[in-house]
Amino acid sequence: MTGNLAAIGFIASWVLAWGIGGSLIDAGLIQADVYSLETGQLGTLATFSVWTILWSGIGVWLYGRATRPSPPKG
Repeated sequence: MTGNLAAIGFIASWVLAWGIGGSLIDAGLIQADVYSLETGQLGTLATFSVWTILWSGIGVWLYGRATRPSPPKG
């Protein structure tokens, strides 16, 4: 059961960080006038698409690292 709770916690944290990270990047690009809120739908789509690909790779790497069996002691 502890493994399941750890996995649920990992996924929940990962999704939360994905949303916050994408929103912060999007807000920064809007603030820097890369695109505006009025015409920013494609900009937001591109931002979240690239962020999703990047964050997915990070998530896979972190999950592999978190679930790696620890070496035997001795």
